[in-house]
Formats: sequence, C-alpha cells, structure tokens
Amino acid sequence: MGAIRDAARTRKRIVQAARQEFAARGFAGARIDAIAKRAKIKKQLLYHYYASKAALFDEIVQQAIELREDLAMADEAPGAIFRQRFLTALNDPTWVRFVTWEALDYPRSRRIARQDRREVALRNQRNAIIAKQFHGTLPKTVKAELLQLALYALATYPLAYAPITKMVTGKLPSDPKFQEEWMAFLDQLGALLTAADVDG
Repeated sequence: MGAIRDAARTRKRIVQAARQEFAARGFAGARIDAIAKRAKIKKQLLYHYYASKAALFDEIVQQAIELREDLAMADEAPGAIFRQRFLTALNDPTWVRFVTWEALDYPRSRRIARQDRREVALRNQRNAIIAKQFHGTLPKTVKAELLQLALYALATYPLAYAPITKMVTGKLPSDPKFQEEWMAFLDQLGALLTAADVDG
C-alpha cells in the first residue's frame, strides 16, 4: 500500500510540475528536465511514469476535462451562467495560460490534446445550451455554437489578455474591483440577451 501511495504522490507532483512548466513555456518550449526539476525528481523517474512530453500534456488535459465535465449550467439566468464560467477561469489561471499556449502552438503542431474527449465535452455543453434555448432561459435567436464560443471568450479574455484589460479599464483582472464590475456586466449582458430574444 505504501508503494502505491508513493506512486500516486509522485504522479501528482509530476503533473503539477508539468502543468506549471507548460503554462510558463507552452508545449514546444517546455522541457522534460525542467519538469523533473520542478517536481524534485530525477528525469529517469519521470519517464518511468510518463513516456513522453506529449503523454504528460495529454494527462493534464484529461484531468482538466474530468474536472469540468460536471460544471453544469445550473443557474437559469444567462448572466449567472456567464459569471460561473468567468469564476471557473479566474480560480484556475494556470489553465488559462495552458490553453493559450496550446492555441499559440497549434498552427505549427496541428495537435489538439485529447481531441476526442474534448469534442465530447464541448458537444455536451452545446447540448445544454440548446436545452436552455428550448426552455427560454437562453436566447433562441443566437446559434448555440456561437453562444458557446462567446461564453469562453467572456470567461477568459480579460484573464488571458491582462495588459489589454489594464489599458482599457485601468484595472488588472486580479483586482477585486474589476472582478466585481465584470460580473455585474455579465449579468447586464445576460439580461440584454434575454430581453432581445423576447422582443424579437
């Protein structure tokens, strides 16, 4: 049992270290020896658990998918849904940097980690949006897939592009005042979307 617990702890340390390294340098820039150093283990031990950098990257994405699969859009008001997504991104800035690097690497690598699982998760989210459109809690006049993209943009843009957020608003996204104002705006936007759909 002790060996199993030690292996689980080692895997966790490796994944945490890799997450930080990928977030800091992207897939192309991350180095296995740097990940091993962050995890405070020998590189050979890292390879015992993960055969390659790609395998580590896939493991991080897999864990993120599992954590987010149960993130249901339970609140009826669109603004509450927008706020939920923003707060999820706000509480996990490393993941925001991680996926930003993945997007930057994509034109060169043409690689999408765990694409099959992510497509399933995205399809489930889109189906949840369609269901809310059917019940009148999200606007029917907006394409579900475009609304889904907008949800991601509203959740992550201020965090991923902190300098622009600062130049536009005078506040960093880490500033509680900005967060308060942004979430109030998301509520207003949700109300406008609903009103526009009713008026249409």
